[in-house]
Amino acid sequence: MDNEYLAGYSYDEWRKLEKEFLDDYEKSTKYNKSFSELISEVLKDETYSTFADRTHLSENMLYRLKNQVDEKDPPQRSTLISVSVGYHLDLMMSQALLDSLGLGFNRFSKRDYAYTFLLTRCRGKNIDECNAILEKLGIEQKYWLGSYAKRPRTK
Repeated sequence: MDNEYLAGYSYDEWRKLEKEFLDDYEKSTKYNKSFSELISEVLKDETYSTFADRTHLSENMLYRLKNQVDEKDPPQRSTLISVSVGYHLDLMMSQALLDSLGLGFNRFSKRDYAYTFLLTRCRGKNIDECNAILEKLGIEQKYWLGSYAKRPRTK
């Protein structure tokens, strides 16, 4: 008996995928907000140590993201992607965070294309796994996630 339910998915796989779609769609209607509102929702009730464990960013970055970041003082793009990966955010929420600071993805940038690849095709992977993927994709180390995002950029 063929176990396929729909497009190569078993019934249980499809139900899980469908639930993820419906959850993501419901969240997407809430994305038209300021960075402060969006990041507060993502990091609601988050502790400093859990934030650092999930994102590989410093504990201080949690405070900065919640209280100091705005369009005049945005974080590095890799910092926001670290948060997106660490909290398994979908592409739409990640784009909303970036767009709210005027940092949308550049479709002509290999780095940005790799970030969208992580958010769509590698969702659920941790920071270390995503950095390994970025390395294999040929993305410069200065654009990697987590602790790499904290390093000062040299021009």
